[in-house]
Amino acid sequence: MLRPWTLSLITVFTATTLLACGDNSTTTDASAGSTGAGTGSATDTPTTAGTSNATDDATTTPTTTVPTTSEGTTMVGGETAADGEACSANADCASVGCLKWRDLEMGECVPAPAGGNTRIAGTLVDFITGTAIGGAELRVVGALTVALSPDPATAPPVLTTTSEANGQVDVTSTEPLAEGVGVVGVITGGAYYTTVTGLASPTAGEYGPMNGNRDVWAVPAATLTEWSGYLMTDPEIMPSLPLGDAGGVVGFVRDGNGMGKAGAKIISPEKGDMTTAKIRYLSDDGVSFNADATGTSGIFVLVTPSLAETFMVEGGTAIGTAGSAKKAVFVMILNEP
Repeated sequence: MLRPWTLSLITVFTATTLLACGDNSTTTDASAGSTGAGTGSATDTPTTAGTSNATDDATTTPTTTVPTTSEGTTMVGGETAADGEACSANADCASVGCLKWRDLEMGECVPAPAGGNTRIAGTLVDFITGTAIGGAELRVVGALTVALSPDPATAPPVLTTTSEANGQVDVTSTEPLAEGVGVVGVITGGAYYTTVTGLASPTAGEYGPMNGNRDVWAVPAATLTEWSGYLMTDPEIMPSLPLGDAGGVVGFVRDGNGMGKAGAKIISPEKGDMTTAKIRYLSDDGVSFNADATGTSGIFVLVTPSLAETFMVEGGTAIGTAGSAKKAVFVMILNEP
């Protein structure tokens, strides 16, 4: 079984509390966090404040939550790095804009787009092989729009773009983004199931000049079918299958080198043993899941979380907030060096 070789920071999913997120420089990645030359405008203005069909005692219905980023896009002022100097996060730059194509690489401080617009840049990545995806469409969609949509694959975007041969995307809004919770990247079609990754979220109601997460993930549809088959004999997981159609989170625990971390147990720090979430880990044989801890792949799946429930590795520091919506799979990355 192949595994992701290079992963972004933790994918964070925020629910109807409309929380903003910060820079993903250390622990988190989410649905508002990674990264096209398209055009679009910020017109996503849902009138409903939140979306969830799950309660704390839910056991079979996936939670519908709003994904946002771990690295926000706006700060009052960045550090002193000038345009052209090296950076690892937006906050390193005086412009509050660090141009990076992958989450784990260094970037370069760049000028902020004019007019309060936001630049979305990054790379589309296959979750299983870790390879860049060229020629694929990225749809930048309001997080609330995705959460409220009966089919996230057709949720109206505010920006669209197609990745270059090397998987890179680079697109700038034509007016300031106005999505209240955040914007997410949606990849769908071809070999991939509809996958949602966070791109950017506002701070104090405003978006900054650059997105937070740069890796935008796509999970192969065949992989979800395969994993659903392995999990079908698990009576606790079966009501939440198939993955994707019934929602669900696909997660990955990585070490400081971006490799899968074995022996990691995912816990709910808020609810402990009272959590309604069900978590299973891909075993080393690649054809089964267990309820104990991650194998060498570092991969896990999570279903039926409570609204805005957070998760972390036992004994670790990285925290992600899980979310799920039908007809889409969300990605959670936990960075534990």
